[in-house]
Amino acid sequence: MNAAIAQMRELAPKFQLTKESLPRARHLPGMVYSSEDIYALEKERIFMTHWLSVGRVEEIPNVGDYMTFSVMNEPIIISRPAPDEIRVCMNMCLHRGVAVASGCGNAKDFSCPYHAWLFDVGGRLIAAPGMKESEVDMTGASLTQLPVKIWRGWIFTNFSESPQPFEEFIEPYEEKLWWFQSGECRLADKVVIDVKCNWKFLVENLIDIYHVGVIHRSTFGGFVKGEKIGFQLERDGGWHTQYEARPHSKGGQQVFPTLPWAQDKSPGIACKAGIYPNLNLSMRADSLRMWHVWPVSPNETRIICYLLFPDNAFSIPDYEAELGKYREFVKQIIAEDAVMVESLQNAAASKFLKPGPMSPLEGALHHMEQHYIDLMTREA
Repeated sequence: MNAAIAQMRELAPKFQLTKESLPRARHLPGMVYSSEDIYALEKERIFMTHWLSVGRVEEIPNVGDYMTFSVMNEPIIISRPAPDEIRVCMNMCLHRGVAVASGCGNAKDFSCPYHAWLFDVGGRLIAAPGMKESEVDMTGASLTQLPVKIWRGWIFTNFSESPQPFEEFIEPYEEKLWWFQSGECRLADKVVIDVKCNWKFLVENLIDIYHVGVIHRSTFGGFVKGEKIGFQLERDGGWHTQYEARPHSKGGQQVFPTLPWAQDKSPGIACKAGIYPNLNLSMRADSLRMWHVWPVSPNETRIICYLLFPDNAFSIPDYEAELGKYREFVKQIIAEDAVMVESLQNAAASKFLKPGPMSPLEGALHHMEQHYIDLMTREA
């Protein structure tokens, strides 16, 4: 970490340019998107300290259901050991650290494939073959448990030993995000795409209204008037906004039934929000989306976009065909963005890159980049 801290100190003068007022500010220096040392520091200061959404409760609806996941190479199991209980634990056997589960499914227990130590679905150690002569007391032992909170159908966890209270973390969004009633929707599908760029480029791209009318002009860019969009900024890099657009389809026509809580709103209603570090929430009159941006390496990122509809959407005529069109529309939008963010990544490591000035349309991005600087430059 010393190398990363040294790099952050070296970048201090450039960070000051980002922290200027918006009309005078410049974007972050390229090194923060390309340095392996800074990436490692981001893991410790951001992803190992913040509350993270790692899935939907409906993905593990039955007792014994589980799914595995990895956050910056930290493997976890998300499971349902009882009807009203969801647990998240480290996917590391208590003997040597081997993963005891893989993929997803339903199980009565997890058996380590290396030495057959056995754990129940909640992570409690059941048996440790060949250990009778050991004098180490393993009574009540369990896979390392992480805290769990459920918010509007999403499973949140935190890797910190002393995490910020979840209620404090989510408070800025409880009342203001009236439109993101994802607990009242059902999961229709997930779109998973890997992009060859640093995770921050994608988080920034998801709030960059400036580019929408340019690279998305053939999909939805013509429906969004970026210069008329105002952002409400929240603490810790958060933001949200409401504006006029059109439903999410290639021609802009509404296909799925209107969300119950949007019945009295304009059919062109559009809402977006960002919860730091890696969540982007989006609404149109007939649907919700939750974008998760997961770092894989300094120059690789995985996007998982959850597509959610109200119950009555699942019984419309030709539902599967319409869902297919919706899914492909989302994929096309991501593909349009991928070309640009991968080009950004190519430039990030160049000694010739001088971060450009920010546009007045980049106020939310400016707000988030300043928060990033605060997190990464604080004294250890």
